[in-house]
Amino acid sequence: MTSSVQQVEDKFVALASIAAELNSVMAVAWGVSLAAKNAKVISAQAGDKGLGFQPITEFIDEVAQQAMQGVQDINDEALHLTKIAVNEQRSVDAYRRFDSVRKKNDKARYIGSMAIAMQQVEQHMHDSKQAMKKSLNNLNALLESMDECMLSARAIASVSRIVTSNAQEYRDKLALVADDLDKATIFIKEKLAESYVHLSNVNMRSHK
Repeated sequence: MTSSVQQVEDKFVALASIAAELNSVMAVAWGVSLAAKNAKVISAQAGDKGLGFQPITEFIDEVAQQAMQGVQDINDEALHLTKIAVNEQRSVDAYRRFDSVRKKNDKARYIGSMAIAMQQVEQHMHDSKQAMKKSLNNLNALLESMDECMLSARAIASVSRIVTSNAQEYRDKLALVADDLDKATIFIKEKLAESYVHLSNVNMRSHK
């Protein structure tokens, strides 16, 4: 059962890594949201020249909010997975102890009475694996949703650059927001890619 314990510990590491990757995403998304709010003020100051950019600032802020909510949802699911992994580890440890006692005292008179307890522990292990599988699917879906959100963000950044070209003296300030959004999107997609790798590691450990 030592290998099973190692698998559970490896899941902890992978889940913690996902949380660590996405913590930085939250900070970046918050910065984009703040930049969008500042851009809204700038576009208002630009008057008619900034009218085209005003609705885009709404979209940028919305994307940033979606990213922050996405990070929160992913972290919540990762925490749920961690709790499942804890229960799984407890079941694995309990089974290992029962098995050790059974092997050392196989001639004992009442050793057979452990059978029911061991069956219950095995059932708990099975239930944990099923719960893990379901939660892993949920986490994967959340990561995919975040990925789609970033595709939309890159499209918005492209449109932003076109619109800012008409803002004249405000063009540079508004273009900076578009650039920040594009850079943030690239950064977040990199973090998502790394999270997928960690999730893949959890999946592999769960199916061994």
